[in-house]
Amino acid sequence: MIIAFDATAIGSGLGGDETLVSGMLRGLVLCSSPVDRVHVLASEGVRLPEDVTSDQRVSVQRVRRRAGALHFTVVLPLWLAQLGRRHLRPDVVVTNTHAPLATQVPVALMVPDLSFEHLDGAYPWATRLRLKQLVRRQVRSAGVVLTISDFSRDDLVATYALDPAGVHVVPLTVDDPGVPDPEVREALTGRGVAAPYVLYLGNLHPRKNVPRLIRAFLRLQARDPRVAGHRLVVAGRPWFGGTAEQKAAHGAAEGSVVFLERVSDAEREVLMRDADVLAYLSTFEGFGLPPLEAMARGTAVLASDVTSIPEVCSGAAVLVPPTDDAAIEAGLLQLLTDDAARARCVEAGLGRAAAYDLARTGRALVAALGSVVGRDPSPAARLHAA
Repeated sequence: MIIAFDATAIGSGLGGDETLVSGMLRGLVLCSSPVDRVHVLASEGVRLPEDVTSDQRVSVQRVRRRAGALHFTVVLPLWLAQLGRRHLRPDVVVTNTHAPLATQVPVALMVPDLSFEHLDGAYPWATRLRLKQLVRRQVRSAGVVLTISDFSRDDLVATYALDPAGVHVVPLTVDDPGVPDPEVREALTGRGVAAPYVLYLGNLHPRKNVPRLIRAFLRLQARDPRVAGHRLVVAGRPWFGGTAEQKAAHGAAEGSVVFLERVSDAEREVLMRDADVLAYLSTFEGFGLPPLEAMARGTAVLASDVTSIPEVCSGAAVLVPPTDDAAIEAGLLQLLTDDAARARCVEAGLGRAAAYDLARTGRALVAALGSVVGRDPSPAARLHAA
């Protein structure tokens, strides 16, 4: 196969998209055949994974990163046309969230989740309208639709009436843990991060439910002396300029809730390793990678029991309804005070995280792309009614 891969999300600052696209690209290179060729479109000045750039089957073209509309209407179609003029016409192009506006190349379109279809208040109205209109149309013209969990696959099939045969699961990858940097740990201590603490790691998006976590933690801390010495560390940047998390922490004792904004990979490594518990109470996820990343580092996880999270965390986390304050407090208390319960989660979590390796991602992606070659380029458009 000749595969075109849009990797411009790497270096975008959008953590989830970067992780997803980087894992897919690395998995593709790992698992594709010796005769396959991979043409990668990447942003100027961005470092791609070494296992990608060192592979002789991979060629990289750099472009200036443009806004999404300009990228998908001009930059990406022009690149694909250039490949065709050089007699390198791809058999398939892999894109994330949206497809190029005009191309004859079959598209493997990654749609991680449909939160924009189900959560009215989670996005600005213009963003939600764009996603609903474009994704709904583009999944029907895609050669194959990719997504990241069985939950999201079922949701895509049900919401858009797609043929299940045209929707493939390509799970995310849990990278091997790194070595924590003592200097990074010292710097975090200077910013108020000191054990013992509960960690939230991820974007501060309304669906992440972080204000409720903050309020539950503060109530538990006030009523149970065993938790009085803990902190809650919130690491992530706000989406859409929201301030709900800071409002939830208003009036808390100084240092009991620590906000870090976005953190580096080295800081993530230290934070996840040193936390007593990672709390991830999202109300809607297509996958939910931070719980698995924490599990890989031997950290117990409290997570919500909705959407994809039970599938991903299966048997390795304490799961609670994300809108049940009493259940959240009880789950936190159990993992912070019951050593045996925490140890069971840690042991199960290590095994669960190990199952999501790079080869699993790569095999799934190669199989999905292979389904496009030599067949009708729009299998996902077939409706159940047909």
